[in-house]
Amino acid sequence: MTTARQAGTIFRPLASRHADFAYVGGRELWLRPIRHTMSRVFVDRSYDRDVFRIGWAILPAFVPTPNLFGVIGRCSAWLYPSSQGGSPYWHWSDLPMVETAFPVIETEALPLLRSLDSLERWATFYRETFDIALTGFPEQRLILDIALGDLEAARSLLETLLLHFRETAGSHAPIHQYMRSLIMPVAEPLLAGDRAALASILHGWEADNIRGTKIEPYWEPTPFPLEAASA
Repeated sequence: MTTARQAGTIFRPLASRHADFAYVGGRELWLRPIRHTMSRVFVDRSYDRDVFRIGWAILPAFVPTPNLFGVIGRCSAWLYPSSQGGSPYWHWSDLPMVETAFPVIETEALPLLRSLDSLERWATFYRETFDIALTGFPEQRLILDIALGDLEAARSLLETLLLHFRETAGSHAPIHQYMRSLIMPVAEPLLAGDRAALASILHGWEADNIRGTKIEPYWEPTPFPLEAASA
């Protein structure tokens, strides 16, 4: 299985060449500054210690998640070694292949991640590129609509969700309880149009996600589009 030491042989040189890359150990390389989204390049392990994959992922910093390194909304993609054609698998034993990871990350991942430098730009990219952004994860779509200040869309979605999540009784499945934990705190202020209360909830969730982690030094708390819309 790929180790943090092996990942560091790729990520440390990249962090030294690009001031906006932060390597804090492990198998993730983060783009900084971190505001309302968290962009990273990561190495994915396999059961074969010689085989690994490289990918990028962008996730909203303000959506509560049990696992900060998860891929919320699945806004992610694999990076392919040019010598492998359609295969996303890299091999540590093939040094020339590993060395091509540098230009692949620098030409395919870094420009894209840099271009999505606001929540609005990321949301547009996410919705235009990934079908699941419009069809899946309704509780996360609700939170994103709120963050963007589109309260009309958020209320429309909330009406449907409340039919299933208003009552405390119901499924005890973890996914049901997780969805409910996102929906119910914002329901009342959303229906009341209380942007300040909604912003306070989102800022709190974002802080809970980031504070105490290795990426906290690169976090820059900023207002949400929700707050600009209320100015």
